Amino acid sequence: MEFDGQQTGEHILSTVTPHKSKVILSIIITLLAAVAIGVFLFSIASFFPDHKSTLRLWMTVFLTLGTLIAFWWIWLANTKDKTYITDRRIIRFDVVSPFFTNKRALFFNEILKVKAYAPNMIMRLLKVGTLQIEPVAAEQESIVITDVYYHEDLANYIDKILFAFKNSPSEITSIKPFVAKPKGKRG
Repeated sequence: MEFDGQQTGEHILSTVTPHKSKVILSIIITLLAAVAIGVFLFSIASFFPDHKSTLRLWMTVFLTLGTLIAFWWIWLANTKDKTYITDRRIIRFDVVSPFFTNKRALFFNEILKVKAYAPNMIMRLLKVGTLQIEPVAAEQESIVITDVYYHEDLANYIDKILFAFKNSPSEITSIKPFVAKPKGKRG
């Protein structure tokens, strides 16, 4: 597996992608919004009895098209939104539009600490949360990775890499890839 901007000899230790709950929640919200907008538009169309059927047809076409575009965006954002943890750095690809992706990287010597937290109780129960990787220099921005499965375990994994980087860098290559599964089943 390779990514854009990967350096020669750089090995990927782990790839972090958004959890499936983000996709499911986004689809549910999109469908609910489409239904609410549809009900609103259909009620407006009833004020024009002469053109009611034509207006409802066009509203249905545009609403369907808008919903399909929203589904496409959800798919695009969740398949291209990735964070790579390598033996040298953490690099995040964040999709901001269909045409642009932000790329943010921090080398291990630039990382101060890693924070892991769940935004709410439901996400904590699902073991899905946010990782915030803070740099040493205050003027640099943190890398924030949302919707991470086993976020606390991944934070501990990154801390393990940071410890190895600071104390014995040669051990980083022997660190096994992170697997987002319960402890004891990561084999």
